[in-house]
Amino acid sequence: MTLIRVNPESVRAYGGQAQSHFDQMHTSLGILVNDVVAVRYFGPNAVAFKTECGRIAAEFANHLHADISAMADAVRRSTSNIAASLGGAPIHLQVEARPITPPLPASVDYVDVDTSALEAQIGAVAARLGELRDALGANFRNLQATDWQGNAKLAAVDAVGGFTASARQRCDQTEQSLTTVIRRQIDAVVTADR
Repeated sequence: MTLIRVNPESVRAYGGQAQSHFDQMHTSLGILVNDVVAVRYFGPNAVAFKTECGRIAAEFANHLHADISAMADAVRRSTSNIAASLGGAPIHLQVEARPITPPLPASVDYVDVDTSALEAQIGAVAARLGELRDALGANFRNLQATDWQGNAKLAAVDAVGGFTASARQRCDQTEQSLTTVIRRQIDAVVTADR
């Protein structure tokens, strides 16, 4: 025998929290992409560097957006099944297709680089990706904490847990990739100035 219980207010509250987390993640992704391209570094090598950082960040952002959409869909499916069999309304999370495109780096005729600004980008990248990991974890914990029992919840928790783990791993990989590119550029600038 399976105990099936749904507190609609608890599930609706989760929906509001999830929407807030997803909106916050989209904002953080946009800031991440813009920040890596806006760093104070100008010149021919800077364009290539900023283009590469922007590409990595935007690719990550768009993959993470797909994971967020999949999480929202898993919750929608599970709550729709509950609503159909027990009454109540399913949760509809709005995850709009908002692809993130990095801005084009400025192309100038001079070279201007602030190595401390490049160094600060490593911390900024870590902070943004930390915000994203925190929001992903909070969303998953909030889903687990809903006053909802039964197979539909188990399915939603399993699906969202899988997407959360994948997204957090993607955060780690992106942080490592961006840090590597930034460190390589810092080393190249310092070496060229000797």
